[in-house]
Amino acid sequence: MSKLTVTLVIKDYDYLAPLACGDVVAEDLDLRLDRDTPGALDRTLSDHSIQVGELSFARHLTRLSHDDHTFVGIPIFPTRAFRQRCFFVRRDSGLSSLKDLAGKRIGTNAWNATGNTWSRALLRDAGVSIEGISWVVGPVGGGSSVSPPGNLPPYARAETSGRPLSDLLVAGEVDALMCPWPPAGFYEPDSPIVRLIPDYRRAEQEYGRRTGFYPAHHIIGIRRELFEREPWVARSLFLAFEASKSRWQADRYYLAETAPWLMADMEESIAIWGEDWQPNGVEANRTMIRTLCNELDAQGLLAKPLSDASVFAEFEQAMNT
Repeated sequence: MSKLTVTLVIKDYDYLAPLACGDVVAEDLDLRLDRDTPGALDRTLSDHSIQVGELSFARHLTRLSHDDHTFVGIPIFPTRAFRQRCFFVRRDSGLSSLKDLAGKRIGTNAWNATGNTWSRALLRDAGVSIEGISWVVGPVGGGSSVSPPGNLPPYARAETSGRPLSDLLVAGEVDALMCPWPPAGFYEPDSPIVRLIPDYRRAEQEYGRRTGFYPAHHIIGIRRELFEREPWVARSLFLAFEASKSRWQADRYYLAETAPWLMADMEESIAIWGEDWQPNGVEANRTMIRTLCNELDAQGLLAKPLSDASVFAEFEQAMNT
C-alpha cells in the first residue's frame, strides 16, 4: 500500500531534525518537509497547493471567529516566546516599566500578529489601556518583520512617510517600539535604543510562573479538503511531531556546546517548566489557549468570542476516532 504524500511548509526548527533526517517518520505518510523560515506562514495562506503548513495562531483564531474554516488547527505549537523583551525605548527616555507607557506613542510592526497580541496583553496586565496609546504601525527597521497593517482600530494609524519606526524613536516622534526583534542599531556600542525592561529574563520567568504558561505564537493547519478526505492525517502529523520533539529532547544535553551557557539555560528552564517546556496538545495548553482567545476578544480582534474547547475540537474528534 502506497503512502499518502504530504508536503509540510514550516520554519526550520531544531527539534524537527529527527523528522527531517528520517530518524522519525509519520505513520502512513510520505511526509516531506519544506523548511522555509522567512516564507512559511505567508505561503501556507496564499498557496492553495500547500495542504499542511505553519499558521499564525492569533490570525487563525480571528478567521474562526469570522466562520472561516479553511484550515483545521492541530495543537502543535512550533514556536513560543515571552514578550517582555520586545519593548524598546530611547536610552534617555526615563521610561523603565510597562506602566510608564500609559498614554504614550508606540510604534509596532504589525497589529494582528500573535506576538503583538501577547505584548498588548502584557500592557493590559500592567493596567495600561491600549486604547489610550497612540499607535503607529509600519516597518521598524533592522531584523523586525514587516506585515501589512490590516484593519487598524481608531487609535492606531499606518506609518506612510516611508521612514522606519526606529528612526522615529530616535527622533523622539514615538516614545517606544513594540516589535519581535531588536531594531536597527540596537547592538551598536552606546546605542540610543535600549530595552524598556533590561532584566527581561527575570520578568519573563515571573510572568511564566504566575500565569502557568509559555505563550505560543504559531500552530500547524491542515486545509479542510484534506482533513475531510483523510482525517487520520491530523493524528499522524501530531504523533510524528511529538516523536521528533521527544528524540530532540533526549539528545539536547549532548548538543549544549552550541552556546557557552546553554546547559545552564536548559537546566533553569527545566526547573521552572519540567522536561517539556513546549508541550503540544490541548490539555497541557488549555490555560494558554483560553487566555489568547480572551485577549483577542478584549482587544477587538474577534468577530465573536471563542471558547478554548472549540479551537481544536475537530482535531480532538479525529484523535478519538
